[in-house]
Amino acid sequence: MQVRQLALLALFMALVAVATLIVRIPIPQTTGYMNLGDSMVLLSGVFFGPAMGFMAGGIGSALADIFGGYPQWAPWTLCIKGIEAMLVGLAVRHLKISTKGLTLSAVMCFVVSTAWMVLGYYVTEVFMYDQKAALAEVPANLIQAGGSVVLATIMLPVFSRMIPDSGSRAS
Repeated sequence: MQVRQLALLALFMALVAVATLIVRIPIPQTTGYMNLGDSMVLLSGVFFGPAMGFMAGGIGSALADIFGGYPQWAPWTLCIKGIEAMLVGLAVRHLKISTKGLTLSAVMCFVVSTAWMVLGYYVTEVFMYDQKAALAEVPANLIQAGGSVVLATIMLPVFSRMIPDSGSRAS
C-alpha cells in the first residue's frame, strides 16, 4: 500500500466517523440513532474497493459508535457497515461501474448496499432486543439509507475529481 493510499484510507475512516457523529437522531426503542455516515461508507467502497472499503466504512462507523457513546453497537456496526462498503466495492469492480461521475448503476449499487444495512441492523436488533423493537427501527433505517444514497449520489462526482485514482480496482 502506498503512503498516499494509506493517508486517504485514514482520511475516509475519519470522514465516516465525523459524518456519523455530526447528525445523530436517537431511536429510543433500540438505543440506536439515525445518521448520514452511510454516505461516506458508500463512497469508501467506491473509491477503495471491497477490502479497503470494508476497513474505511466498518472501522470509521465503529469508531463513531465508540466515541458517540454507543459502544455496544461497535462490533455489529463494524460488520454491517464494513460489508455495506464491501458490497459497493465488489459491484464497482465486477460490474465495471464508472467512478468518474454519476451513473444509474452507481445509484442502484448504493440502494442495494444500504438495503443490506437495513437488513443487517434488523437482524442484529432482533438478536439484541426483540422483533418488535427491531421493526420499530426499520423506518428510521430506511430514511437513513435513503438520505445517504442521495448524499453519496450528490458527492460522487465531487469526490471523483478529488480522488482521481485511489486504487479501487486494486483491493
